[in-house]
Order: sequence, then structure tokens, then C-alpha cells
Amino acid sequence: MESISEAQQATNDSKLEEFDNADLTKEGVTDLDDEYLTEEERLHPWRQTRAFYWSVVVASVAVLFYGIDITAISGAQVGYIPHFGIGNRTYLQGVLVSCIYFGCFVGVFIALFTNTYFGRRFTICLAAVFSTGACIWEAVSPSWQVFIPGRIILGFSYGMIGETAPVYLAEMSPASIRGAIVSLYQQVITIGIFLAYLCNLIFVWVNYKNVGWRIMIGFPMVPSVVEIFLIWTVPESPRWLIKKGRYEEAKRNLYKLRLTAETAERDFVRIKKGVEEDELLQKGKNLLVEVIRVPYIRRAVLVGCMEMLFQQMSGMNVFMNYIDEVFKENIHMGSRVSVAVSLFPGFVNMVATVIVYFTIDRYGRRTLQLVTFPIMFLMLLMVLFSFYGDKKVNLAFFIIGVIFFIIAYSPGAGPVPWTFCAEVFPTYVRAAGTTITTFAVNAFDFALSFSWPSMKKAWGPQGGFGFYAGFNFLGIVMQFLFLPETKGFTLEQMRVVFEEGLFTIAWYHCRAGWRSLRKLLGLSVPDTPLVSPYDKAFALDRARREEAMLHAGEAAK
Repeated sequence: MESISEAQQATNDSKLEEFDNADLTKEGVTDLDDEYLTEEERLHPWRQTRAFYWSVVVASVAVLFYGIDITAISGAQVGYIPHFGIGNRTYLQGVLVSCIYFGCFVGVFIALFTNTYFGRRFTICLAAVFSTGACIWEAVSPSWQVFIPGRIILGFSYGMIGETAPVYLAEMSPASIRGAIVSLYQQVITIGIFLAYLCNLIFVWVNYKNVGWRIMIGFPMVPSVVEIFLIWTVPESPRWLIKKGRYEEAKRNLYKLRLTAETAERDFVRIKKGVEEDELLQKGKNLLVEVIRVPYIRRAVLVGCMEMLFQQMSGMNVFMNYIDEVFKENIHMGSRVSVAVSLFPGFVNMVATVIVYFTIDRYGRRTLQLVTFPIMFLMLLMVLFSFYGDKKVNLAFFIIGVIFFIIAYSPGAGPVPWTFCAEVFPTYVRAAGTTITTFAVNAFDFALSFSWPSMKKAWGPQGGFGFYAGFNFLGIVMQFLFLPETKGFTLEQMRVVFEEGLFTIAWYHCRAGWRSLRKLLGLSVPDTPLVSPYDKAFALDRARREEAMLHAGEAAK
């Protein structure tokens, strides 16, 4: 990747020898321990190795095409709808946008197989190959009948990347910055969205009804081709290698990814013990059945699917997939002007997502959702009412509503569900758990993308935006009740978060919310502290006692 001086290489070799000779079976280190950090790493959590950041960059390139295609299809509609002669067939317009999610369903299960047997890098490379071929297929399609299979094949790549990239980023990252690193998944999507808007803006002036839309729809293949080669320059996930018994390779990858040999050593021991615990739990079990059978995993699946539901039904992808058509048909802009104006929301989306890096690990996932969803709800109401009254006032209300909706979505409903689902499942069922949540998000995205043209025709745009405003309000209520906080837990500790039932968690949130409201109003509150059912110290202490009793019982046998 980069040249290393002889002195620096000698220092690295010395550290590697220290790591290889370290005691990797030291007593007292368990999978439930907090991540080991040196004083330097505590003070400067973002000071990581170059290999770590290169891995993050390469994994993120895989996500670029996803964001590019979301917006490329929006701009391309102004060309392919008249080219295919489907201007009055709203049902077919919805099919052309949403059929990609049929491919996603297949891609999720392809990824489950390849992630298990071939690793994260192979899965990402295969997804990039599918993406490249599908983009070429779409770009040369002579009719909508040929266009649809290309979209479905592109969906294979969507599903595989959505299943793999967040998990790979989570498994590579230290817990202290994991939330921000996994949120990079959403940041890169927004960068892709903005790049696609730029591409649309350029090529809408190049005979867009015959040639321009083909270039727009083929543009996502650029990062895909790059990723096919780049992915082999980064380390494989240490957790996957340990699971496969490739301990020496896992050690060396951890050495590359961690700042000190001591940190890498402790991480290796903690991950290895977690994997060994997982193998005992996995033995003789169907993992897709396990996620339903085991209560705490079932709760994690339910809340993960809830997060994906409200991410999609927030209405953001209406703006991403159909913003050019909304501007053209309802704000009465020309095709080229609507493509040009849509560049601004794409830029806002990209910039606003940066907020998540400074908030998700400091304030937490739950806090971000509960702050941003009320803003999104109010902004959709503003968009709804922008279709009544004076035209100039309407345009101002529409633009303000869309912009501030995107500002709220970008650090909240966009990255938080991906981060939550990548980290919340116990390691032994993480692949199965993320398969279910990725399948769910694609199903919800399909429902939204397919239904919008017909919903707009039947109810008008104001009825459609009102529908999604209602979903945002429901999201506020449901997440207040059932969404726990997961910041600060290592991946191995995540299994303790949902040990208590969802209604126990909801009851605690209601009591804590009532106390906060009384305190805000200056009223008295009880002195007795409320203990959260997912309080880290309490939950880990309980888990350690249960584990000790289990091992004592096995020893007695």
C-alpha cells in the first residue's frame, strides 16, 4: 500500500515478534471483558493504524455503487420513461425502480453462504462483479423487458453488500469508535448519491432521452470495477479467521489493525474465547431457527427489523428515488431544471451525515433516533402543506421541508439502523441475524419504491407525504418504548443487552421518561435510582454469574 522505511520496518518486525511470543492464553481474560485500551488509545481513540484506515476506505468503496444507483435511477427516469414509452403506466414505473429488491432477497442468501465459507473479502468481490455486469446490462437495454433482468442482477450485489459491509466494518473496528466507523456505511452511500446527482446533471444535457440516461444508469460500475481489485489489498476479518481456525493469520491481521501488540494480543484472546463460546452454542443447531427460538436473540431481531422498517418508511427513499419526478410533476419544473435542483438535497445529505461521527458514540444510538425522528415528522408535515396555497410560498415550504428532513435523517435514521444491526447480534448468530434484517430492509424498500407512483396518482403527493409522516410519528413512539442503548458494549458483550423482555425495557423507558418530564416541569421525583434492564455493569455482572454457574454445573458432571 505505502512504502515503509527500513527503520520503521525494523520496529514493526520487533513488535510482531513481541506479539508472536505473547501469552495468548492468559487467565482472567473472557469474552465479556471490556475492550483493552492503552492510555494512549483512551485519550486518542481515532489514532489507529494506516492498515485499519485503508481497510475502512476499501470497504467503503464497495458501498459507493449502492448510493450512486439510488440517485442514478432517479435522474435516468427523465430519459428512459419516454424512451420505453411508459409515461402513463405508473405500475410499470414502480416495477422498474423496485424490481432490484427481488434480486436483493437472493443476494442476502448468497452472502449468507459466501460469508460463512469464503469470508468477507470474497463476498464483497463477488458483489462488485455482479454490480459491474448488471450496470452494463442496464445501460445497453433496448426495452423495459430487457432492463428488468439487469436490475434484478444488480439487486444481488445490493443484498450482498448490505449483508457484508457493515459487519466487516464492525468486526474490524475497536469498540470505542465502532459506531462511527460502521456509520461510514451510510456516509459513503450519501457520497455516492451526490456523485450520481453530479453525473445526472452533466449527462442530462447529452441527448438524455437516448444516450444520457444510459450513462447515468451505467455510472455505478466505476466503483465496482475498482473494488474488484482493491478488496484483496486489505486484511480479512480476524473474527472470521479465528472462527475458521486460522489463528496465525488472525494474529497478524490484528497486529496490522491495532496500534500496539498488547492491544492486539488482548483482542485476540477475547475474540477467540467468544468464538469458542459461540461454537458450543452453535453445535447441532439451525441458526436461522435459533434466532427465533432463543428469547434474547429473537428480541434483537424484532428491534433490528423495527429499525429497518422506520428507516425505510420514514420516506427518505421517495426523495432519493423520485425527487426529479416530484420536482418535474408537482413543482412544475422542466426535466433538466429538476435534475439540476436535485443536486442540492444530495449535497445536504452528504454533508449532514458527518454529524454522526461526533454524536453516535458520544450520545448513543437511542438518543440520535429520539432527537431526529420528531424533526423528520414535522418536516414531512411542512412538505405536505406545501401543496396548498400560493405557488411561491409552496415552493419555499417544500424546499425547506425537504432540506431539514434530510439534515435530520442523515445522522439518525440513515446510519443508526445499520450500526445497530451490525453490532447487536451475538457473534454465533450474527450472520443469520443480519441476513434477516437485511432481507427486511430490502422488503420495506421494495414496498416503498413500488408503491410511490401509484400512491401519488391515487392520493396525490400530499397524501403520500402524509402517509410517511404518520409512519415517522409511529417511529417516535415505538423507538421510545423498545429501542435500548448499545453504545459502549463490545461485540462479545452484546448478548446481555436483550436479556430482559421487551416489555420490561418499555416499562423502564416509560418510568424514566415520566421522571424526566416531572424534573423538567420542576416537580419532585423519587430519590431511588432507576436501574436500566440493559445497564452495562448490572447486565455483565448477571451474565458472569450465570456463566460461572453453568461452568460449575459442567465441572460437577
